[in-house]
Amino acid sequence: MSYSFFGTCADDHDQFFGCLKTIIKQTVLPKEIIIVNSGEKCIKEKILRMIFSKKIKLIYIFGRYSRVKSLNIAIDKSTSKYSFRFDTRTRFSKSYAENSLKLLEDKFLNASVVGGVPLIISNSKKPIAKLIAEIMKSSYVFFFPNHRNINYDGFSSSIYLGCFKTYLLQKIRFNEKQALISEDSLIINDFIKRGFKAYISSQIKVSYISRNSLLNVFKLFNSYGFCRANTILISKKIFISKRHFLVLISILIISFLLIKVSSLNILLFPIILLIFNYICEISFYKSRKNFWVPFYSTLCQFSWILGFLWCLLTILKRNKKLSNFIS
Repeated sequence: MSYSFFGTCADDHDQFFGCLKTIIKQTVLPKEIIIVNSGEKCIKEKILRMIFSKKIKLIYIFGRYSRVKSLNIAIDKSTSKYSFRFDTRTRFSKSYAENSLKLLEDKFLNASVVGGVPLIISNSKKPIAKLIAEIMKSSYVFFFPNHRNINYDGFSSSIYLGCFKTYLLQKIRFNEKQALISEDSLIINDFIKRGFKAYISSQIKVSYISRNSLLNVFKLFNSYGFCRANTILISKKIFISKRHFLVLISILIISFLLIKVSSLNILLFPIILLIFNYICEISFYKSRKNFWVPFYSTLCQFSWILGFLWCLLTILKRNKKLSNFIS
């Protein structure tokens, strides 16, 4: 069962080498590692030194591309039966590849894409870094998607990174119509539209290193919102999952009830969202005792909303951002 790890990096080379260390410790080693480096510095020699004793083939492409373009360049180079995507902030458990291969080879399951829900870990021991990690691991911030439930086992409309059957991935490909798109959700949606299955397993253990700056997290959520709107415009599909439908209906109903009394009542919406977050924090995270999490989570959600609206407002703008590497 041959497989390749493929992915991209920009100037976050320290994060990439942290990821690489977990790749070369897999119980089942990859046939090759494919990386597209869009950063300023060439790191090929250092990678070769790290993988030399493992006898893993390196396919290294050095050039300035958007992340989605980089991913398609990488998958075209894959010569393995399966292709596993990595992100520089990802840290894989030793059994990640082994368990993923078992599921991909499971004829009863018949899944073409598999993956795991990332465990969010802090970038440092600083209080602000720990706060950010808690925000990112709070599924209510994203309105409880299955692909953010660490204990979830089942089929899903989105998978973090993903482990693919290579021939299908090379055929379907990541969508390059716009630079800023939610490529994880969109590629899974494209697989599902063609009748293929995407499966999440709690046995596929993976971690994600969170950011250590609130400003960067707000920017990240802003990009998430922009990406979601762009994905809708590209796919022509408003609801990729039932969750999207339920969230939109809930927002419309609350907004209608507020405006029906007085148009000024729409200003109460942020308070309602904040109350919702505090209720979820108390109900689902009783042992955490960090009441800053729902407060900053609300700010993140509004940053998402602003990004979503900005994309819709700039739909006719010709000069789009050429890269979607998010710092």
